[in-house]
Amino acid sequence: MPTDSRLDEFDRRLLELLQRDARAPVPELAAAVGLSPPACYRRIRRLRQIGAIEKEIALVRPRTLGWGVGMIVLVVLEREGRQTIDELMRKLTGVPQVLELWHVTGEYTFVAHIVARDMEDYDELATRLFSHDARVRSFQTLVVLREARSMKPLPAAD
Repeated sequence: MPTDSRLDEFDRRLLELLQRDARAPVPELAAAVGLSPPACYRRIRRLRQIGAIEKEIALVRPRTLGWGVGMIVLVVLEREGRQTIDELMRKLTGVPQVLELWHVTGEYTFVAHIVARDMEDYDELATRLFSHDARVRSFQTLVVLREARSMKPLPAAD
C-alpha cells in the first residue's frame, strides 16, 4: 500500500479525478492536471501498480437488480478472539448480499452493509447469518430509509 509521501500533487489530483470518473479519457485527465497524455498514462499505470488504485468498478443502484432494502447491521460476538473474528469475517465476506463489512472498536464487533430483496428475504438471511451462529451474542438491524450520500470520493489533498 502506498504511503502519502510517495504521491505528489499530480498523483493526488489524478486520484481525485479518477474517483469521480474512472472512464475519463486520458487526454482530458492530462489537461486537467497539467501533464502530457503519455505522462498522465504512465502515472495512472504506476498508481495501479503500487496499489493506490485498488480496482475500478461500476456502481449499480441496488434497486436496478432487485435489491429493494438496505440495512446496516451491528454485530456483537460472544468472544472476540482472533480466530473467531477471522472465521466470521470469512463467512460474511463470502455472502453476496454483504456489500461492506468493517471490524470495529467499541460496543460492536462488526458493522455490515447488507441488501435484501424485501424484509422477508432479510429475515431469512439474518437468521442464517446471525441468529443461528453461536459466535454471535446479538445483532441490531438499522433499515436504510433513504440514501443521503453514496461512495463519495476520498479527499486527495491535505
